[in-house]
Amino acid sequence: MNRRDLPWKCPEKIIPGLILFCAVLTGCSLGPRALKGNRLDYNVSVQRSNNEELLINLVRAKYYEQLFFLQVGSISSSFSYTANAGLTGTLFHKGSDLWADTMNPSLGAGYGERPTITYSPIQGEEALKQLMEEITLDRFLILIRMGLGIEALMWTFVDTIGELHNYEPGIATGEAELYGKFLDLAEIFGRMQARGDIEFVGFDKEGKGTMQLRYTGTDEADKVEELLGIGPERINAPDGKIISVIKLTPVRDLTFGLDKTARNDTMTIKLKSCFGILQDLARNVEVPEEEMERGIARKTASSSDNLVHREGLHRGLVRIRYSETRPKEAYVSVFYRGRWYYIPDDDAKSKVFFLLVGTLFSLQSGELHTAKPLLTLPVSP
Repeated sequence: MNRRDLPWKCPEKIIPGLILFCAVLTGCSLGPRALKGNRLDYNVSVQRSNNEELLINLVRAKYYEQLFFLQVGSISSSFSYTANAGLTGTLFHKGSDLWADTMNPSLGAGYGERPTITYSPIQGEEALKQLMEEITLDRFLILIRMGLGIEALMWTFVDTIGELHNYEPGIATGEAELYGKFLDLAEIFGRMQARGDIEFVGFDKEGKGTMQLRYTGTDEADKVEELLGIGPERINAPDGKIISVIKLTPVRDLTFGLDKTARNDTMTIKLKSCFGILQDLARNVEVPEEEMERGIARKTASSSDNLVHREGLHRGLVRIRYSETRPKEAYVSVFYRGRWYYIPDDDAKSKVFFLLVGTLFSLQSGELHTAKPLLTLPVSP
C-alpha cells in the first residue's frame, strides 16, 4: 500500500501535535489556580451556612423547639486531571490493497474535584454546659477590644450590673425603673467609649477584672456612681478629667445579705448564657398572629408605656421577618415550617446584632467537645 492511496493525507503532521498537546497538558500545574478559586468558594459557603444555622435556631426558639448545632469539622478536597489523544479510522480491503475510508484525530482532557466535608454534632454534657453557663468576662472583653460598641454589648450580653437589670418580659413597675437606669448607664458608657475614656485592664483566673473610667467632670462621675451604687476613690488628672478605678466581679449565684448602703469600688456583673441570648432575640421573630394565639409560637409580651420611647432589648435587636415566597434581597434566609424567615439586607441594626451573636458563638465553640463519630459527606462533582 502506498501512502498516496489513503484518502486522508499526512497523518504524520497531526500525530506529533497530539503528543505534544498531551505532554503540555499533563505537565501543567492547575493546583494554584484551583486554590485561588475554590478556597474563596468554600469560605463564602461556610460563612453562609453558619448564618443560616444561627437563624434557624432563633426560629426554633420562637416555636419552643430544641436547639441543635452542627459544627463544620474539616473540609478537604482532591483534584484529578486526565488527558488523552487518539487517531481512529475505518480500513477495508479492496483487492490486494488496504484502503482507509475515514481517519479522525481525537483530543480529550478532564478535570475533577472531590470535596469531603465533616460535620460534628454539638451535644453532650460539656456542650450543654457551655451553652447554659454565663459568658465569662474575658470573652466580653474580647468583643470590646474588637471595636464593638459597649452599649450594644450591654444590651445583648449583660443580665445585671450592680443593682440594675436588663429587660425581662412582663417586667414589673419597680424593675422597669431599674431597666430604665440600666439604659442610662449603657448610654453613658457608650459616650465614654467613643471618647476613649473607658478601659478594661484585664482579668485574673477567678474571672475578676478592673475597669478604668475617665470622667469629664464631677457630674458624670456622680451619675455613674449613683447608678452603680459604688464610691471608688477619685483621682484628678492633669487634663482636668476625673479618674476612678472600679473592680469587676462576676455574679453566678444569688447573693443575700448585702449591705446596699455600703459604698466601695467593686461592681458586680452577671452576664447571660448563649442559650439566654438566643431566647431573648427569639422574641422578635415574626410569625403569623394565629400561631401565637394558638400557643404554637411564643407570644411577645407588650412593653409598659414608660419604656416604649426608650431603645433597648424590648424594642428588638434582631428583627426576623417571614414571607411565603423567597425574599429577593436578604442578608440571610432559611426555609422552615413552610415559609421563609429572613433578615433584610438593608436592616443594618439587625445585621449588627446578628453579627455580635455569631461572633460570640464562634468564641464559645472553641471549647465545645463534639460528639463522635463524625458525619463525613463525600461530595461528588
